Amino acid sequence: MALVSLVAGLVVAAPAWVIASRPDGRLHVSVLSTGSSPAVLIHTGDGSSVLVDGGSSPTELLAALGRQLPPATAHLDMVVITGGEEAAVNGLATLPGHYTVGTVVTPGGLNPGGNTIVNALENEGANVLEADGGAWSFGGARWRCLGFIALATGRQMCVLTVLDSTGRLLVLGDAGTADQEDLCAIYGSALATDLVVTPPGGAVSPALLATARPLELAVPIAQGVPSIAAPQGYPVDRTSTDGDLEYAGGPAGLQESP
Repeated sequence: MALVSLVAGLVVAAPAWVIASRPDGRLHVSVLSTGSSPAVLIHTGDGSSVLVDGGSSPTELLAALGRQLPPATAHLDMVVITGGEEAAVNGLATLPGHYTVGTVVTPGGLNPGGNTIVNALENEGANVLEADGGAWSFGGARWRCLGFIALATGRQMCVLTVLDSTGRLLVLGDAGTADQEDLCAIYGSALATDLVVTPPGGAVSPALLATARPLELAVPIAQGVPSIAAPQGYPVDRTSTDGDLEYAGGPAGLQESP
């Protein structure tokens, strides 16, 4: 089913759960420390909760969600999957039985393991939509799945952009540097952002930095993936040293929370 628009529901959630019960109209982003591919928990200005990818470990993802969400929370409004690689989706296998999900958005073309997880969530009541490169509104923010075919695997994937009046986010998922250069040629200014969540290890192409012009980089560290030196001139946070990384929107855009 092609994704055209999505109407947000309201759920109480935010990066620090005490604050989460009081939506403040700002975009909040938590890059979760799971020791694998990026898993990003987003809280929109109206309090809606969105999980982007899940990393490779169900145990680590469940622990991270436990750190971030209020103790009684057993629901995520939306899950967005940027690709079908096992390292990005296996952690989502922890959701059925622990969290209900309102909507799952995929780029299509998932591997059998990814399809099994999505089917399990659908069987528990989730609405499943294929992004088809489209944009949608949810929780007071504008979302867009910028589709591409990964050069290394030939698999259909996307990078995710999120925009509201307080900040801009770009989640690269597992897009390699060559993929990033292709994305710049295809999408150009649509990649402009305040915060880039890099692929594991932090590999970001100079073309992507010149096009997106981010304020900061958030680097998920995955076991067995070398950590790339930070590009000059960009503040960089890493989950290996800082744990869960927290950012909040504001007048100057999406920046690290104090």
